[in-house]
This record gives sequence, structure tokens and C-alpha cells, in this order.
Amino acid sequence: MSEDLYFKLGERLNQYQVKILLVEPYLNILREIYAEKEAELGAALPLGSHSASELSEKLGREEKELGSLLEGMANKGTVFVTKTEDGSSQYALMPFVPGVVEFQLMRGTDTEQDRKVARMLHEFMEGEMKDLTREVMKDPVVAKQMMPDAPARTITVEAELPRGTQIYPFEKLTELVDQESFFAAAKCYCRHHAYLIDQPCKVEGVPEYSCLMFGKAAEFIVDREFGKEVTKEQAYRILEATEKAGLVHNTNNWIENTGFICNCCGCCCGFLKMVKEYDSSAWLESANFQVQAEFEECVGCGDCIERCQMDALCLEEEVISIDLSRCIGCGNCVTVCPTECLSMVRRSDKSPPAGKDALDALGI
Repeated sequence: MSEDLYFKLGERLNQYQVKILLVEPYLNILREIYAEKEAELGAALPLGSHSASELSEKLGREEKELGSLLEGMANKGTVFVTKTEDGSSQYALMPFVPGVVEFQLMRGTDTEQDRKVARMLHEFMEGEMKDLTREVMKDPVVAKQMMPDAPARTITVEAELPRGTQIYPFEKLTELVDQESFFAAAKCYCRHHAYLIDQPCKVEGVPEYSCLMFGKAAEFIVDREFGKEVTKEQAYRILEATEKAGLVHNTNNWIENTGFICNCCGCCCGFLKMVKEYDSSAWLESANFQVQAEFEECVGCGDCIERCQMDALCLEEEVISIDLSRCIGCGNCVTVCPTECLSMVRRSDKSPPAGKDALDALGI
């Protein structure tokens, strides 16, 4: 094995939106996930989606052997597959984040290998990656180079959107769901990861299948058994259950269509933990709304504080206090306020980046 094989794979993965510094702990994770022949192929795969025949010609490899290797990688979640109208397969290297990381544990299995990968990811993310990220996030210019656009954004609970205010389609959960025609649900990678390292989620009442995917991403997840197909009505019931549990709706940060809706908790979600740790919008774009309070109406019950996944609320002299720098605009606190002293107000009308669909945005 060439010692720089996994470095080359890391360089190829860094052609996608989210880039990771190619330090040894990260390369060790790549070594654990990709067999040598898979790493060699991954490093050589061109951007975009291609048939096995096209790749055979581009890479000078025998088509049958190449197709078999690509199919095996797809089953592991390291290659993404889309189907053309005639049913043939198009293959693309899966981004590491979001992509490979989530697929390693999304099936919800609990094996020795699952726990090993979970530990390696945790040690890297909470160790060297955290230290490196902290330094990067101190420099807005460097942070922008590492993450040109946040990969996800928060969607406000629709029932709490302010009346009398123009609401854009990309700000409404129902609009995001209704435009889709194929739906899948999967177990939350973040919560299962936490379980595997013996740090289980602290939120009660979370449905077993709490993450939603749509379109071609959903078709891949169902086809490779990372999750299950659901109806639109079932998808809405999952969203209702996650709202009841107080989870934050986060979706992809592009405007053309909906790739996923994750329903996130502050104790497990990588996006929310990053924002709390670094006070940065590089990883997660806040909703265009924020909470406001009629302080004289507050009775100091504290229900909203327990509800907030971002630790943005506290009581001061038995009256609610809001740290707007930590509020991402999810609206969950408003849903439990017994005196209705909390409400959502518009703070911006920023639109997600345009010109890409779900797969284009990921580079595949």
C-alpha cells in the first residue's frame, strides 16, 4: 500500500463543500472505513455521477470488476447511486460530511465495528478536529474558505411563524415537504452515535425514525436499506412527533429542493454542538426569525428554558432572559409558553443559495 493513498482520498473528498484537515486521526478513520482498493478507486473517481461503463473508459479498468466494487461501496455508504430513466446506475463518490459519516451508523446496528468507528469519530471530533476547528473559526476569512456556505439551516416551527408577515416558501416546512414526491425515514446518526459511545440522548419522546430524506437521496436510502420508505402523511407525523419532543428542524441550505430534514437535539447533533461551541454560522444558518418576549407577561415557569436546545434562555429575577446571539430561531420555546409572552419575529429575509439541486449542492 502506498502510504499516501488515504491522503489522496482525503484530498479528493475535500473537493466537496465541507473540507477536513488531513491530519493523521482523520486518515485513520478513512483507513477504517475504506479498504485499500476502495480508497484507490475513491481517490480516482471524477466529480459528478457516471455509469460504470463511463468510469471504465475514464479509468482504464475492466467494467465488470469496477461495477462490482462500486456496488459494494454503495452498500457501505461511500458511493452514491442514482438511477436514470432506463434504470441504469450512475455512481458518484459520497462526500465525507454530510454523507459517509452519517451512513456508517444510520442503520442503527450495534456491532463491535460500529462501536469502533463511533469511538474513532468521537475522539477525532472532540479532540484534534475540535482544536483545529476552534483556530479556523477565529478567522472569518479562513472559515469562509473551509465552508463557503453553511451545509444546513434551521426552519422555524410553522405554527409559530409571525402572522401578518410575508413568509417565503423556503421558510415553511409544509412547502419544503409538499414539493417532494418520494420520502424516506432513517434513524438519527447523531443520536445512535451518542448511544454507541455510552452518551445517550437526553431528550425523551424522540421517534425511532426521526430523520427524513427526499427525492433521489431517499431512493438511495431505501434501495440500500439505510432507512425505510414512508408516505408524505407519515413524514408529517414524524415531524409532529419531533416538534412535540422539542427537536430543531434543520434542512439543507439550498433553495431548489429538499434533500433532508433532520430533527436535532442540542446534546447529540453535530451542527448544534458546533454552533454552541464556536458561536459560528459556518456550519448552520439560523432561521430568519428570532424569539422576543413581553417580559411583563412572563410568570417565570421555566418551561421554555428546558425546551431550548441552544441554551439561549434563562431566568433572571424570575423573568425570562434571552441571549439572541444563541437563538437560531427554531420556535420551540414559543410552543410551550403558557402565557404566550414569547413570540417569533423576523430578523432577516436571507434566501438560501440558489442554482443547485440537492445533489449538485453536494457535488455529486
